[in-house]
Formats: sequence, C-alpha cells, structure tokens
Amino acid sequence: MESSINRGCDFIFDFNCFTCQETDRNTEADFYCEECSKFYCSKCVEYHNYLYKKHAILSKENISLWPETDVVEQDKCKEHQKEKLTIFCEDHSELICHVCQFHNHQ
Repeated sequence: MESSINRGCDFIFDFNCFTCQETDRNTEADFYCEECSKFYCSKCVEYHNYLYKKHAILSKENISLWPETDVVEQDKCKEHQKEKLTIFCEDHSELICHVCQFHNHQ
C-alpha cells in the first residue's frame, strides 16, 4: 500500500498532529517528539517546545526515525471504538462500522 506522502493526498495524512486531532482538526504533523511519542504540526510544536525545552524533536528531515503509523487505530470507529470501519455510507459519504449502520444509517 502506497503512503499518502507519495500519493500527495490533500486530506489524508500518514501523520496527524496529536493536539489538532484532539480538537477535531485535520492537520498534518511536521514534527515528532521522542519523549512524548506524539506528532505535532508546526504551530503546535511551538507551544510544545515552550513547555518542554529539553525534549528531542525530530523534523520531517528525519522522518526515517519517526515510528510507523498505526493504521489499525485509523480504521476504528470514533463512536464505537472497538469496531472497525468496514462500510461506506453513500448517503453520508463516510466510512462507518456495522453498529453505526444498524443505528444511524438504514
């Protein structure tokens, strides 16, 4: 499977910013903190670096040292976290799990 970095996709990233993702924003990560084991965009890394001055930050120049993405986590339903996204709802143009289909997409 070819990574989105190579494909050039505009909205699916191999590495999402941890802080942005927690606030439902889809932002590509530009940095990785080895101590926190988290990814950060260029804006959020500034706040991180202000708070944690001694943490080792890796930029995309060192992307080979970043961990592999956890595709398994990306394939899980946000509402039903133990369920995998297995169905595409054409009415809502989104991936859903079978529980979502039963309750919300009939």
